[in-house]
Amino acid sequence: MTAAGDITEMGTGMTGATPASQRPRFTWRYDHKLDSQGRVPLPAKWRPEDPSSLSLMAVMIRHPSEAEFVMVLPVEQFERFSNPICQGDFTDPLRLAERHDYVDRIIELELDSAGRICLPKEMRGAAGLTDDVLFVGCIDRFELWNPESYQTARLSERLIKKVQNPQKT
Repeated sequence: MTAAGDITEMGTGMTGATPASQRPRFTWRYDHKLDSQGRVPLPAKWRPEDPSSLSLMAVMIRHPSEAEFVMVLPVEQFERFSNPICQGDFTDPLRLAERHDYVDRIIELELDSAGRICLPKEMRGAAGLTDDVLFVGCIDRFELWNPESYQTARLSERLIKKVQNPQKT
C-alpha cells in the first residue's frame, strides 16, 4: 500500500500566508521508535528539504477515551487553534486560568538536521511514549500516539459514532 504523505493542496494562498500549494500535508500512519534522547524521526514523506523551513507546535490533548496524545501543528495552523484562548480580557481570572492551563501543555518543536523532533520528557510521559511512536496524519497537522492508546481511542470513536448515528454504522 502506498503512503500519501506528500500530497499537497492545490490553489493559491492568501497574501501574507503560506500558499496552499506549499503547505505541508500530513497523511497516513507511520510507526517510529524514540531514541534514548527522546528524539523521533519525522516520516520521510513529511520532511521538508530544508528542516528549518518547518516550524511546529506540540500540544498535549486528552482524547474522550481519556488517553493523552500529542497534536503537532505547523505554526500557521497553531495560530488558528490558539486564537480563541488569546481573545478577551487578559486579567479576567477565568481567562487567566485557561491561558495558564493551555500554555502548560504546549511547546515549540524543531527538526534537527536529521529530520528528528525531540519531545520533552514530561510530554513523552504524559502521552505514554516510551519506545514506539505512532504518527497519525490529519491532513493539516499530525498526532503522536502510543500505539495501544491509539487503538483504544479509535474503538472509543467507533462506539461514539455508533451511538450518535446508529443508522450510518
